[in-house]
Amino acid sequence: MRHATQVELLKRTLALVERGVSDCVEAPSSLPVDAYLDEQRHRRERDEILRCEPLLVARSSEIAAGHFITRDLLAPLLLTRDGQGRLRGFLNVCKHRGTQLVGEPAGANRVFVCPYHAWAYNPDGQLRGIPHGYGFEGVDRACLNLTEVPVAERFGAVWARHSPGPALDMDAFFGEQILADFESFALDDHVVFDPRDIRRPVNWKLTIDTFLENYHVAKAHQATIDHLFWPNLGLFERFGRHIRNYYVKRNLRDVLEQPEDQWDLRRHGNLLYFLWPNTLVLVEPDHIDFSSVFPDGPLATRVLGHTLLAEEPATDKARRYFEKNNEILYSALEEDFAMAARVQAGIRAGAADRLWHGRFEQALRWFHQGLDEALGDRRVEVLEG
Repeated sequence: MRHATQVELLKRTLALVERGVSDCVEAPSSLPVDAYLDEQRHRRERDEILRCEPLLVARSSEIAAGHFITRDLLAPLLLTRDGQGRLRGFLNVCKHRGTQLVGEPAGANRVFVCPYHAWAYNPDGQLRGIPHGYGFEGVDRACLNLTEVPVAERFGAVWARHSPGPALDMDAFFGEQILADFESFALDDHVVFDPRDIRRPVNWKLTIDTFLENYHVAKAHQATIDHLFWPNLGLFERFGRHIRNYYVKRNLRDVLEQPEDQWDLRRHGNLLYFLWPNTLVLVEPDHIDFSSVFPDGPLATRVLGHTLLAEEPATDKARRYFEKNNEILYSALEEDFAMAARVQAGIRAGAADRLWHGRFEQALRWFHQGLDEALGDRRVEVLEG
């Protein structure tokens, strides 16, 4: 992050400490509980938002030239990179009878042969051959090529839309501020450490909610991370539908003993980015954690997580250090999952028809307002004074 931005954010945070309050919006807001329970709402979020936006589906380093990977997320994807480095994305579905074409998670490019009737496709998605092709005379072969989906690479990651559509404009998608922040992290050169694939029986939005406020840390994370953070203190900013939070550590006042040109935002708090519509990026002092949250059904979540390091750990001691960091992170996440399950059980009990967001839980409001805006809905209600 630009140093001038770091200084600005630290000064704003110090001012909050002096006043003894967190960053706040003008009024509380509320959300109906059926936003988490309604199956029609779930289908609309999946089909009208998640399948239509650029989603992080892989690191670029996972797909070498001349190789492919598959991903089975909101739709089955086949991602191929040719010998010249061009990346392409397809729905991993044979056009004959809808069979999943490639079953392996990764490998060298080849002619992909459907396991059902042996239709064959080139890595560029073009139909190569049909056994007993005379049975399909009169069918336009162009409509039998694999269905292509737009893909793009940014910040060392592969972003894909899960349905056909125009080319992805990642500059417009991220916007100026998010681009500036992430370009400063130099993620293209980072390496992947400790990838995770986690499934839990809670609504996907409850999973994201737990990241977007630090009000719960003092109670819910007493055993793991509470000792690190200033109670319920943070900065919250929205850039389009993306969100940047800064959760302040208890060592914040140490900056006052340093000259401004040495101030380091990452030493005194964690940056938490929500990248619309489902990716969370936790920026810690010496590594960055990514979590992409996918619905695995109306009341289930799948989280694909990985840590990025500036370089491979050079020693066993360095590896143990990052393993310990991730042990703390994922222990806290399990605490969040347990709490989300209790929330889900509570709202299904019908005790109330609405949930409340405090003035310092504004990132929750923004996330759910973004969903409302994308669906042409209005479920979030702001309390009027």
